[in-house]
Amino acid sequence: MGKRIVIIGAGPCGLGAAHRLEELGHQNYIIYEQNSYVGGLSASFRDSKCYTWDFAVHVLHSHYEYMDRLLKHLLPDGYYKHIRKSWVRLYGCWVPYPFQYNFWHLPQHIREECLGGLEKLGDSPKKSASNFKEWIYDQFGEGIANHFMIPYNRKNWSTDPSQMGANWLGDRVPSVDLQRVKRNMAAGVDDIDWGPNALFMFPKNGGTGRIFNAIAKEIPPDKIRLKSQIVVLNLQSKELTLSDGSVEHFDVLISSTPLNLLCRMCNEQRLSQMTDQLRFSHTYVSCLGLERSIPKEMSDKTWIYCPADDACFYRITPFSLFSSSHTPSPEMCSFMCETSRPGEDVMLNADSFDRDTLSGISHLFPCLGLDEAESSNKNKEQIHHYSMCAEYGYPVPTINRDAIVHEVLNDLLAHGVYSRGRFGAWKYEAGNMDHSFMQGVEAADHIIYGTEEITWRYPGKVNNGLLKVLGK
Repeated sequence: MGKRIVIIGAGPCGLGAAHRLEELGHQNYIIYEQNSYVGGLSASFRDSKCYTWDFAVHVLHSHYEYMDRLLKHLLPDGYYKHIRKSWVRLYGCWVPYPFQYNFWHLPQHIREECLGGLEKLGDSPKKSASNFKEWIYDQFGEGIANHFMIPYNRKNWSTDPSQMGANWLGDRVPSVDLQRVKRNMAAGVDDIDWGPNALFMFPKNGGTGRIFNAIAKEIPPDKIRLKSQIVVLNLQSKELTLSDGSVEHFDVLISSTPLNLLCRMCNEQRLSQMTDQLRFSHTYVSCLGLERSIPKEMSDKTWIYCPADDACFYRITPFSLFSSSHTPSPEMCSFMCETSRPGEDVMLNADSFDRDTLSGISHLFPCLGLDEAESSNKNKEQIHHYSMCAEYGYPVPTINRDAIVHEVLNDLLAHGVYSRGRFGAWKYEAGNMDHSFMQGVEAADHIIYGTEEITWRYPGKVNNGLLKVLGK
């Protein structure tokens, strides 16, 4: 039977590990999932009004041939392909993303501040920044920093950028070329062809969660136990205690539980004290369904960044544009609005963030006519709300994160515990659903073959040894 492998969590990471173990013919494993569904933060939900919702925006732009092949197999009816058209809504203007190449859309005095900040930087060598805030000012100057980069990132992370490191960025934030910016301004040209998700795919039906439901169906049903919560992890005896009192022995554990919670389960004071310093954010998703077509002004936008304080949410997505199956009728439209709060804060109730979200939408997007709709009982009945929240939404890459995570993961690994995935490895830059899935795959390969794990160390890079093991 080989090693007894226990997997905590049936999100992308846990399902990736189980899928790979099935491929390898290793049957001595089991998955415990505390929720009644699989997919974790990549799950999708169909509500009572027949709207489909994702838990925030998840799009497919895989870094891996292994996952690309699997996706083609899982959904034979295929995917829609979309060109990313992301925008920034600021000062009543629409600015194509990336902001730093397209701020010519803004009022003149704002344009001058943004350009002046870049010109002040000139061609001087970039300093080695000690934190994310310094990096922003060094890369973009005061204008872009003050009007977009600082307020948006503070809002998105619920953390001041001065408390965040600068070594996690990779291809997440594009740098800027002054001459290119000037050419764009002179010609009035939008410069939008940037980034890893410039072209992305999306399932035709069922939302992102359909992918992970399909993966779960390829795993024997007796290998996935839903509504099963782990409450104690004994590293010395290699035993797990579940909330129902049952005990499970393991030789190897693959966990996607948030790292700080995992360490509390272990009752290891040193590990708990270290991981309690890690920061994270709550995520709230306020969903809005309208019994009308999407207004023309928003019909060419895949998602919209909202950096200013005049709305509580940092991003809004016209989700019905991803697939017409997301609404009860193609003549309807739907929107998802994401709000972030510090992890140490008490969770908000749905009524509170739904009310604040609707106020922000009414202010930022008058084209939706929600002020009028809210004042009319007849129209009010045509507005449908659906709310979701997650205590763990974003693992924040704070300045001290790498040192803490490196030491804790190594200590856990000495006991046969692989803490992986978005929150297991606490690495946002390797936390996309394809990254998380492949962390599970690579952990399984390392356990069985001893091959090197790559993704949680170096996001998106796969070495030849792993390629060979995966049959590429």
